[in-house]
Amino acid sequence: MATKVIIAFLSLIFPLIVSAEYQPSITLEKYIKTITVNADGTSEAITEALDRIETDKGITAFSQSDLSFIKGMERLEILDAYTITPSGKKIKVTKKNIRERDDSTEHGADIFTDTRHKIIIYPEVTVGSKLYSKIKETNFKTKFSGHFIFSEFALPYFKYDYNEINFIVDKRIKLNFANKGFEGGFIKETESHKYYKYTYKQASATPSEPGMVSLYDTSNYLVVSSFNNYAELGEAYQKLAKSKAKPTGFIQGLADGIIANRGGGDKRAEAKALYEWIVNNIRYVAVYVDNGGLEPHDAESIVKNAYGDCKDHAVLYDALLAARGIKSSPALINLGEAYTLPKYPVISPQNHVITYIPEFDLYVDATAQSVPFGEIPFGDRGKPTVLTALKKMGNTPAMKASENIVRTTVKFKVQPDGKIDGISTVAVSGPIESSYRNNQVSNVGKDDSKVATEILSAYGETGTGRLQFTMPNAFDERYEENGTFTLDPVANFPGPAAMIIPVGLTQGRIYSLSKDKPLDSRKYPYSCFGRTYLDYLTIEFPKKTKITRIPSNVSYNKDGMTYKATYKKKDNVITVTREMVLEEKNMFCEPKREEQKHAFFNVLQKDLRSQIFYE
Repeated sequence: MATKVIIAFLSLIFPLIVSAEYQPSITLEKYIKTITVNADGTSEAITEALDRIETDKGITAFSQSDLSFIKGMERLEILDAYTITPSGKKIKVTKKNIRERDDSTEHGADIFTDTRHKIIIYPEVTVGSKLYSKIKETNFKTKFSGHFIFSEFALPYFKYDYNEINFIVDKRIKLNFANKGFEGGFIKETESHKYYKYTYKQASATPSEPGMVSLYDTSNYLVVSSFNNYAELGEAYQKLAKSKAKPTGFIQGLADGIIANRGGGDKRAEAKALYEWIVNNIRYVAVYVDNGGLEPHDAESIVKNAYGDCKDHAVLYDALLAARGIKSSPALINLGEAYTLPKYPVISPQNHVITYIPEFDLYVDATAQSVPFGEIPFGDRGKPTVLTALKKMGNTPAMKASENIVRTTVKFKVQPDGKIDGISTVAVSGPIESSYRNNQVSNVGKDDSKVATEILSAYGETGTGRLQFTMPNAFDERYEENGTFTLDPVANFPGPAAMIIPVGLTQGRIYSLSKDKPLDSRKYPYSCFGRTYLDYLTIEFPKKTKITRIPSNVSYNKDGMTYKATYKKKDNVITVTREMVLEEKNMFCEPKREEQKHAFFNVLQKDLRSQIFYE
């Protein structure tokens, strides 16, 4: 199977595209790839590339080229490479400037892999230089037996002067082609082969946007697949995974023991108990050796090793469920910002495996250690899935505002010296709860007062406090964060003066949105979700304080965005109620949604700037 390593490429360029005054760092002047596809799906590709460096950032990012390959499945040869200086001088890349290394461990994650990297270090690179390479890639072992897949996604951040992709295909293997923006198709055929040619040009480059969906959803592309549909892909995955999920005697005994220790229950209770055992006992370690990127290990070895990646967690969960007579299916999905799939299967953007239980119409992600049973992580939601054992497609649920609620209650008491004592409670319900639990994983065992200081500083407040929260994996308890704190004065006291309403030791979601100014316009869809934020605040002033003015009530309801704020005064106590409901149909919003947010933002920001006047 041949496939473009697009994700690694994207991670390389993303740091270059955050500037508001965007300039393309590189132009792809010439890119010609010729792929010969054999009857069994193995292939050979020769790629010639000539890139022109446009900026200093381009020098930093592209004066070295990182080419990866899987040692047990692929070979990669650098046939030629050189720099052409702006004056036209050609400087060859010598053998000493080509390095080979193992795959690095990213961000300290546990991972074992036989992926190797060849690094081309180009000499004398300046702005205006051109970098040439000629690469030969041989895929001698396919990920799915007898199948070939290929994908090329054009990145909007670069200019493409000329991009050409050719296929020489053995007539004994049938390939499906789908393209957007790429021009071309079938050219000719001989007695043994079919020939295809596609070209692509892109005269302008555009920057990324905050929160935008995946480039898989927005880019021009060419995909080639020997799979006719996603049911066939699912069937191919099942051939790799089904035998690994067999409930052996060992697995049967483990499943029975887990249920006995939990006191039994109905089938849903059993599914919950098995899930919680996995997330509390099997840690995440990725083993990508040979075809390990797609093929899971067997359930028994996963238990004995006490680790595995997403495929392994799903296989183990399937095996334990089967041992208790509960049917399930692996579900191939994207864990990220990709919400659509190409017409024909090419694996990307699918990069994750979870479990679907038809009996409960329920998705379960057994790698999500801070997610209660019945919920799935944010990154799994609103996505198409391939239900491999059921030979059909599915969809994970999005997030509705009516079920996704954060309720914040704070009692502030202003002291005569201006300091403010407070007691806060944040209660979370619905799918959003999992993100709150996950956010606190790193705070487990950390000093409560240090956690409180960090939260206060995020909102420009100083003081002291202590925060206690529900343990991330205490799934039978409603998630809450409870704090006690003392803020340093936020306004002069005694008056006459005015003060804004503080945030205190809370998550400050409404406050945060008031600082998140919408873009003037958007080109791309972006991630979003439905939720409800409810704030109930009281501010008690010293009895001798004369409160002369409180903020005006606010009401806004348009385009699925509702905000209502009420302010009441009784003696020296101000009561504040803020209710925000953001309705979204999907987990992504179209660009026009950003324009609708401007009026809402103006109302919200004005309200959050309002003050209480006193003397």
